[in-house]
Amino acid sequence: MTINEIIEKVKNYHPIITDYDKNPVACDGVKCGNIDQICTGIAVAIGADIDVIRRAGELNCNLLFIHEPTFYTHMDSTEWLAEDDVYRMKTELIQKYNIVIYRDHDHLHAHQPDGIFYGVMKELGWEDYLEGDSYLPMIFQLPKMTVRQLALYIKEKMGLEKLRMAGNADGEISRVMFYPHIFDDIDERQKDVTKYVIEHDIDVIIPLECIDWSVLSYMRDAGALGMNKALLQPGHLNVEELGMKWAVHWIRELVGADLPVTFIKSGDTYHYL
Repeated sequence: MTINEIIEKVKNYHPIITDYDKNPVACDGVKCGNIDQICTGIAVAIGADIDVIRRAGELNCNLLFIHEPTFYTHMDSTEWLAEDDVYRMKTELIQKYNIVIYRDHDHLHAHQPDGIFYGVMKELGWEDYLEGDSYLPMIFQLPKMTVRQLALYIKEKMGLEKLRMAGNADGEISRVMFYPHIFDDIDERQKDVTKYVIEHDIDVIIPLECIDWSVLSYMRDAGALGMNKALLQPGHLNVEELGMKWAVHWIRELVGADLPVTFIKSGDTYHYL
């Protein structure tokens, strides 16, 4: 089976995004490599960082199936990097292993339920605790535990060395919410997130990103006042990586049992010195 044939299977698996699929101007697609070659194996990862590329090559996987950018912007434009040594050395490494990089972002999120956050829920084993049917944000009514216990569980599942926390580590909690990006500098939008936390009685919020002076500071103050409130921040890549780990299941179903499909973990985005 050629890499192009696999890509077509992936495209057919996904829902159609009408405007995108008629006029492809967004971020999904082939980022580099020869799609007409026979596929020797598929590596699935959150992104194509240097270690992931090396490990894919060592595993003889010439299709690297990822979710996030390879070349440092959402659209993966490369002309601005033409003279850069990091870009040159990275592309040389990709070429060394004859790897095709395919990014699946918008179409994966377009699934109902969301293809990434459904996988996050499944990998955490929380499908019985989901409140309603929303996946952005996702609210879970979990069994009672402390923030510290929740943090330890998140660290274990995401393979994290450390986990940033603001609030009351020893507070007993049960309502946990995953929320997307919180980095808007418009006051009304910052208020909206904090008001959502208040109105839905959220004990712990886990955002993909968060600026420090909005809901993070609210949860920090609430915890300092003795309330059972906290914010945990594993980081964007560490959260969504669970969704790509789950993606191995449906990719295997598409390509059959004969072709190796391997999840490659990027690991903790940050090192703590």
